[in-house]
Parts: sequence; structure tokens; C-alpha cells
Amino acid sequence: MKNLQNALVLLLTALSTGCSTFGQSSGGSYRDWNLTNHSPAPKVMSPPDYSGEGKSPILDSTYMSSQADYHFTMGESLSYAGQNPKAIEEFKTTLIYDPKSVHVRLRLAAEYVRMGLVTEAIEQGEIAVDMAPESIEARMLLGGLYSGLKLFEQAREQFAAILTVAPSHSEAAIYLGALMAEERKYDEAVAHFESLTQNTKFKEVERAYYYIGRVRAEQGAARYKEAERALSKALEVKPEYPEAAIALAMLLRAQGKESQMETLLRTYQEKFGSEREMARQLSHYYLEKENFEKALEQLEILDGFERDNLNIKIQIALIMIEGKRFEQAAQRLEDVLLQAPESDKVRYYLGAVYEELKRSDLAILHYKKIRPGSSYFGEAVVHTAHLLKNANRMPAALEVIEKAVQEQDDIPSLYAYWATLLDEEKSYRKAAEMLAGAVEKFPTNTQLRFFLGTMHDRLGDSVGTISHMNKVLEQDQDHVQALNYLAYTYAELGQNLDEAYELAQRALTLQPADGYILDTVGWIHFKRGETDQAIKYLEAAHKYKPDESIIAEHLGDVYLRHQMWQKAQKMYQRAAALENDRDKNRKLQEKIVNLDAQREQVSRVPASQ
Repeated sequence: MKNLQNALVLLLTALSTGCSTFGQSSGGSYRDWNLTNHSPAPKVMSPPDYSGEGKSPILDSTYMSSQADYHFTMGESLSYAGQNPKAIEEFKTTLIYDPKSVHVRLRLAAEYVRMGLVTEAIEQGEIAVDMAPESIEARMLLGGLYSGLKLFEQAREQFAAILTVAPSHSEAAIYLGALMAEERKYDEAVAHFESLTQNTKFKEVERAYYYIGRVRAEQGAARYKEAERALSKALEVKPEYPEAAIALAMLLRAQGKESQMETLLRTYQEKFGSEREMARQLSHYYLEKENFEKALEQLEILDGFERDNLNIKIQIALIMIEGKRFEQAAQRLEDVLLQAPESDKVRYYLGAVYEELKRSDLAILHYKKIRPGSSYFGEAVVHTAHLLKNANRMPAALEVIEKAVQEQDDIPSLYAYWATLLDEEKSYRKAAEMLAGAVEKFPTNTQLRFFLGTMHDRLGDSVGTISHMNKVLEQDQDHVQALNYLAYTYAELGQNLDEAYELAQRALTLQPADGYILDTVGWIHFKRGETDQAIKYLEAAHKYKPDESIIAEHLGDVYLRHQMWQKAQKMYQRAAALENDRDKNRKLQEKIVNLDAQREQVSRVPASQ
């Protein structure tokens, strides 16, 4: 079964880490040991010298025992402190003074496992089993090590030997069946676990049913029904069995029975309390369903189990942001920042929250602490510049962007936002020069080339605009903005109107509810003299973009062509109210004045004409 043997190794390693018992001699009595009630090391480390008639110098057994005790205690202390190589040396030294201690060899094996030295661990395990064939602890450890290396036959021998002397040993019985499943002997494994359900000496029947369910589930969808029955039986025997509930929930979800899965896990939580993995599964499920309140409930439970997991805390904050609970989100993130002051991720989200709270000073403070090289650097700089621009600090915004590009010149979004700032400043030539360099640096970035094309348009270079838009479409034939811009450019020039119409229709197919594209289609119809169709599309465009000056002006032009005087006047007036550009506004005022003159001229035409 997947990863089962790896888990087994960890479990068996844990079995051997208890600070208890190694003997004064190979056959002597055993004492319980821990780090707080051990005998102190002797003051004199060299063995006493015995001499006299009828005696020869010998090593005192008390001295040997005290040395073993001392080095074992040191090994435990070093292991607890995570200094595994030094712990190994202390346990090896312990064996010099007490070479027949099975327990010390098991502790040494456990340290070898932590260091990834499995061969050395097996060597110690084998010695321990040879020294004490009746030791269940030694055989469990050795069986786990063998299975971890997929030495299934040797592992089976160890577990079978345990069951010979201890037929009711549930762990050995379970792992023996797990080995069969690991070898893909699924039917044998199921038969073994089924025999355990009938064995009156086996006291954990629910685990046997659980593993039957796990084995059948691993066999694939054709066996899901059998797996579901076995897992349900495990919960029938022991309703508070969390592993069985989780396995059944995942199986139900795999079959598309998501509501049953949710009910199962929520019912378990109500009856038996919170459980970590259930909270994790439910939080994932609710996040996928975008049920953020229920996801938040489960993440709060999970946070209780995993206090040091910053990702969970960030997820909680993001859900609060999604629910526009910005003050709470800010407090959560500030708490996380205390635990992880170097986290750019936390600083970025804190900046975003303070931006939502209209506290630009704090937002900028956090954004500016994100340094070059961070994956959040580019976005933090763009947000900083945007906040400065909105605060009417355009020079500062431009300085932030320009400095950022000097510090890290491989972020396309920085060049793109720099172009928008220069566009607002009407620094079209500088923007074009900057974008030309950016396009050379990022030749496959279609958005930067698109922006370069728009700058050529601002400079009155329609040839350059058309060239760059065509290059964008060569790289991405469905680039909606380029399709629309090229079509509109042709319409404004009054040339290639059929091609322009085809381009605009392709764009409209990709984004049918886009007011700007609808405006382009309507404008092409107007240029082709198809005023009825022009009115249809331009009215739709104005509906989607009622605050766009140029669309209102275009609709006014079409109404004027149709001699719909009042409607034309209304659209021109609306366009003038929306237009901030002085030159464009003056031209709109001229259109309003000329409209009255045209209407008066038409009214003077003789009836005969």
C-alpha cells in the first residue's frame, strides 16, 4: 500500500526511542531511565585498581554500569537536541561498557534511521534479534526496516515470528497483511484481514475492516463498492475511528458523492470532536466550492492543531479579505508577521489589506520592505506606484518604477506599468523608447509589444501601430486587444474596412460583452455607411460603457448622420461632461454648436426639395 511501509518505519523507529532500560549486565535486572532521574557520572573516570593476594586487577561491574549509564544519558540528551551524529557516538560508547544491551542497540538503530543510514540500522537490528530472539520490539523494528527496503520476505519472517510467540499481537498481524498489499497480493491481503475479523484473540477488528477497505480502494474503481462496505463496517464496529471515517470520506468523494462525504465528516466532528485531517479535507472541499465561511471554520480548527503553520494563518486571512473583513484580516496578518518578520508573502498581503482600508501610508510601508529578488517584488512596486499616482504624486510614482527596473530588470510588468504612467503624462516618445528596449529584452511578451504599438498611435505613426499590432497577432492570433486596436486603426484611417470588420468580429467572438469592441464594430459600420447597424452596435457599446467619452461621441455622430438631433445633442453633451482632455472637450463643444447650425439649415430646405 502506498507509503504504508515508510510510515511503518517511522512508527517502529518511535517504538525504540523510549528512555528506559538497559541492564547492568547482559543477564541482569533492567531499570527504567529518563533524563531527570539518572545517576550522576562518577568523579573518577578511570577504573579502580584492585590488587592484593589472591586477586587480579579487574574492572568493577559498578564502574562499568555507571559508565554505560552516563554515556546512554548523554546519547539521549544529544538525540533530544537533534544532534544525531553525536548521539550515535555516545550510544556506540555505551555498547563498549554494555555490549549485550538489546535496548541500546535499538536506540542506536533508531538514530541511524534518522540519519538515513538504513544499512547500519539493519545491522544493529539483526544483532539485537540474534541476542534476544524473544524481543518483540527488536523484531518489529527489524521488520519495519526490511519492509522499508522492500525486503518483503525478510520482513514477513520477523512479523510471523512475533505472532508465533504472541498470537494476539495486533501490530504484527496488521503489518503482515500490509506487506501482502505492498507486494500487490491484494486477494491474499484481504483474506488475511478477513481471517483477523474472525479471530477471537484479535481485539482490533475495526482495523482489519479498515485495511480491507484500503486494499480494495487501491485496486481501483471496480472495487470501490467493496471498499465502501468494509470501511462502513469498520465505523460500525468503532464509530469514533477517525482513519476509517477519513478513508471512507475520500472514497465517497472519488465516486462523486460529495454531499455524503461532507455529511460523514461533519457528523463525525459533531459526535466525536475535531480531528486534524478531517478539518484539512473539509477546508479543501469548501475552498473548491468557494464556500468561504465554512472553509474558514475548518481552517480555524486546523490552526488549533498546527499553530506553527503560517500557510493556514495566511489562508484564514485571505478568506477574511474575500469576505471584505479587512480589519480582521489585517490583525491576523500582523500577528503572522510577528512570527515571520522576513515573509514577503505576508507583507504583500498586508499591503493589499491596508490598500483596501484606504490606509495608503501603511500599504506603501509594507510594499517597500519587499526587496528585489522576491517573487512579490514586481507586484509590490506596481501597487506602490499606483498608490502614489492616485495621491497626485506622479513624480514619486515614476521614480519608484524607474528605480525598481534598475534594481531588477527582468520583470515585464514593471515596464508595462511604467508605460501607463508615461502615457498619462503624455510622455509618448519616452514611453516608446523605453518599450522598444523592453520588447527587445522580452521578444515573446505580446503585451509589451501591444503597448509599444499604442505609443506609436499616440505619436501619429499609424504605420508603426499597424506593424506592431500585426506582430502581436503573429505571436498570438487571439490577442483580443490587438485585434480590436488594429480594426479600430483601420476604421479611423478609412482603409481595409473589410479586414477591419473581420478582425473586430474575431475579437467580439472572444469577448462578446466588451463595450470597446462593440464600439469598434459600430464605428466600422458607420464608416461603411451602414448607419442602422452602426446605431445597433454603438447603443450596445454605450450600455456596457456609459462613462466612456469616445463611445458617447461616436453614438452622437451616428445619431447626427440619421438627423436624430436631440439624441445626438444629448450624446455630445454627455461626452463633453466625461472628457477631461481640454483639446478633445473643445472639439466636442464645437460639434454641439455645429449641430444646432446643421439642424437649422435642414429646417430651411423648401418642402419641394
